[in-house]
Amino acid sequence: MALFEWKDEYLLGLESLDFEHKDLFQCINDLYEQCGIQAEGDELEDCLGQLHARLAAHFALEESAMREMKNPHYEAHKAEHDRFLEEVTEVVASFRSDSGGEHVEAFAIRVKEWILIHITTTDRQLVTRGR
Repeated sequence: MALFEWKDEYLLGLESLDFEHKDLFQCINDLYEQCGIQAEGDELEDCLGQLHARLAAHFALEESAMREMKNPHYEAHKAEHDRFLEEVTEVVASFRSDSGGEHVEAFAIRVKEWILIHITTTDRQLVTRGR
């Protein structure tokens, strides 16, 4: 069962970012599904690593688009990305050190909530105030 479903209301109208956001939804759902089937440590670690890599790549793409648009909110937006990526990095490192699989499901929910809020507020500013 998926943790959350993509809705067209999340679309920003920036094709590359909308594609990335949909991909992040799938990655989070995959991680949540792995938790639900009691995946082995290696499988969970792979999911966490993929999530980290996708978030880092997505944030780089989004920040590049903001620089190209000369978005006045770039610094604050990048700082938000940096803080969240640091949180993800800490969870991945913690999992690797103690294989804390029981915390991965709660973390998937945390990522879902952060992504939804980020897309519908901060990212929305890219199209409403940043152009």
